[in-house]
Amino acid sequence: MKLSDIRCERLSKKDSLAAAKLLSLDADTGPDLLQVLEEEPELFIAAYVGETLIALVQMEASAPQSHLNVFVAPQSRRQGIGRALMQVAEAQLQAGGTQKISTSVRSGVSSSLAFARSLSYTPYYSLIYMERTGGSFPQETASARLYRDEDFAAAHSLYATAFHEMRMRVGCFPDSVVAEPNEGRRNAWAADAQDRLVYELDGEIAAYSHIHGNEISSVSVRSDLQGRGIGRTFVKYLCGEIHQRGYTSVILSCVVGNEAIHLYNSLGFQETHRMEYMIKQDG
Repeated sequence: MKLSDIRCERLSKKDSLAAAKLLSLDADTGPDLLQVLEEEPELFIAAYVGETLIALVQMEASAPQSHLNVFVAPQSRRQGIGRALMQVAEAQLQAGGTQKISTSVRSGVSSSLAFARSLSYTPYYSLIYMERTGGSFPQETASARLYRDEDFAAAHSLYATAFHEMRMRVGCFPDSVVAEPNEGRRNAWAADAQDRLVYELDGEIAAYSHIHGNEISSVSVRSDLQGRGIGRTFVKYLCGEIHQRGYTSVILSCVVGNEAIHLYNSLGFQETHRMEYMIKQDG
């Protein structure tokens, strides 16, 4: 196969089923991208030879750091296709202002790790993915409610500070800074406010969370209030909220080295797999 024969274009709705079938061919690397495909199909570029879908590129541009993954159909591997698509996508991201590009592979998949290393990606951090299937916790009083736009300043401040402090404790994020609020982020939070929740203590916002489907995608407690059981109470409440929305399990992820893992273990979350994130810096 000649690389010049490959045609790339944004994945269309009509080819979403074909893309899902393609990802299902590889039990090691397909499931993680399949979840992204189900939630954010707009992130994918499809690669074709004729009318046959042979590869997918997940490209999430968020300069100055972006995320990139390539999946090649098993029968089309070892022909330089994955390497070529990665390099083309990297160039496109860098032209758009990206300075760092991350990619992710499932722990234990040595071929994927070797591929990333061959393209000059180096270890960044690891995530533990966890799941809880034990149903809702017994009801208890929790001063939690849905997020409102007027909560933005306080909620964003505690979220940004708590995550920065966690990253610094873990030690894998030397360039971490406290994210500054901006109108773009405020508008994004307002757009899916029904999936954001806050926990109040004495009339002030003490914790914040974002849920996505059955996933607790972020949860943070105000730095000066940590260690008082707020996180435990809030996570239990979030599990109940997710179950009320019709889901039978709750999933989340935790950075390796984050002490919150002990809380999640104690609440019945069990590890399903780990992902290794690797990074490449421009130049």
